[in-house]
Amino acid sequence: MDIDKVFWWGMALHYAYLGIILWSVVVPTKRIWPPLQKWTWKYLVSWGAFLGAFAADLFLMVNDRERWLPLGNERYALGVPLVVVGLVFLGWGVLALGTRRSLGVAGALVTSGPYRFTRNPQYLGDILIFLGLTVIANSFRAGAGFVLLTLALLLMPLAEEPWLEETFGEAYHRYKMTTPRFFG
Repeated sequence: MDIDKVFWWGMALHYAYLGIILWSVVVPTKRIWPPLQKWTWKYLVSWGAFLGAFAADLFLMVNDRERWLPLGNERYALGVPLVVVGLVFLGWGVLALGTRRSLGVAGALVTSGPYRFTRNPQYLGDILIFLGLTVIANSFRAGAGFVLLTLALLLMPLAEEPWLEETFGEAYHRYKMTTPRFFG
């Protein structure tokens, strides 16, 4: 498979996903993320763009041989711990929130488990995973994709918070005032 074609298709999917998130932030009354219901067009478009972009990044991570960091095997010593810590946050968040709600489907407000420390433990975990994978991949192409996914993850709470405030009212407002968005 042609590395350049995978890269450009991946970039198109990354920008589509980032566009979905930005649209949802700027026009909350017509938001696409969070989709709130499974198997709707919003759900399929959001997750399709994310998974396609991530798959392109993983392909590039494995197959792109153009290195951009002056690192050899020490990149594993730097990247693997970030991936492991990220997986812990991600997994703990999924356990606390549940799979359906982790996929953007509506549910109850959760403030326990890792949600006591950060309002977005799964996004924080994903960011750490992407940072670790960027170091491990040592590929500019894969790194560019992971950076765009990280940017989307940093913006996703801005798309979700208006919906959370509408849905959970004062309970979410109190939670928001006492728990940082990512860490703090």
